[in-house]
Amino acid sequence: MTKKRLGLITAVSLAVASILMFAAVGCGESNGEPAEPGEPTLSGTLNLSGSTTVLPLAQEAADMFMDENPDVTVNVQGGGSSVGISNVAEGVVDIGNASRGLKEEEEDLGLVDHEIALDVITVIVHPDAPVDDLTAEQVKGIFTGAITNWSEIGGPDQDINVVVRDEASGTREIFDEKALEKESPVAGALETNSNGIMRQTVSSTPFSIGYISLGYLDSSVKAVKFDGVEASAETAVDGTYPLSRYLHMFTAGEATGLAEAFIDFVLSDTFQDEVVAEEYIPMTEI
Repeated sequence: MTKKRLGLITAVSLAVASILMFAAVGCGESNGEPAEPGEPTLSGTLNLSGSTTVLPLAQEAADMFMDENPDVTVNVQGGGSSVGISNVAEGVVDIGNASRGLKEEEEDLGLVDHEIALDVITVIVHPDAPVDDLTAEQVKGIFTGAITNWSEIGGPDQDINVVVRDEASGTREIFDEKALEKESPVAGALETNSNGIMRQTVSSTPFSIGYISLGYLDSSVKAVKFDGVEASAETAVDGTYPLSRYLHMFTAGEATGLAEAFIDFVLSDTFQDEVVAEEYIPMTEI
């Protein structure tokens, strides 16, 4: 073989190798696992927005994902489910977080749904409120204004202070559908724009009632049974507790690149069983 021909073969081989290496770097690690020494690593910026219910979970995933991929920046913002869906459809963010499914008018936006957990919504009251259990009829009556005083359900002669989520909230969307049977909340109800503010408002407002994602429940408020059933992962999975919904991450079309790697990481057994399971029902159990 001549030196000229040998040199040509070597050059072609090097070119092919360079192309394959470039392709590997461009695709990144699709499972979100840290790269082994010498392997191509992920890099770039990923933006998420949407549901305040999904926000803490997404932020925890972002912090862990960035620890494993130092060249990646993940920005997570709230705003509500409708905002996240709108933002990802418009290309403002890479992933739209939502605590509800798509509405009929959103189904033609070309979004792909990635379910990441099962959440439970629990009715909460101020710790001093004289109630531990409410029927479905009573919950509906309170939040729609048919019941306005605690004395109507066996409590003291005190007005009921109703607290609801804002209209962009996926939590409100599900609560209005399942607990209020799609009726509107009572006029004059105090609106809050996140689970955290809802909890704070109910905990600091005597004789108040509201609802939050189970993951936000703490000792500052009191959870109320719904038709005699306590809100829990077990009762949601077995179907005895009706106020539950999936949490979602939406992408515009099939997830690719960093978005795919991040969602794969969120759905990994490690993240689901060690992080998601602390406050929600992991997909590994469904």
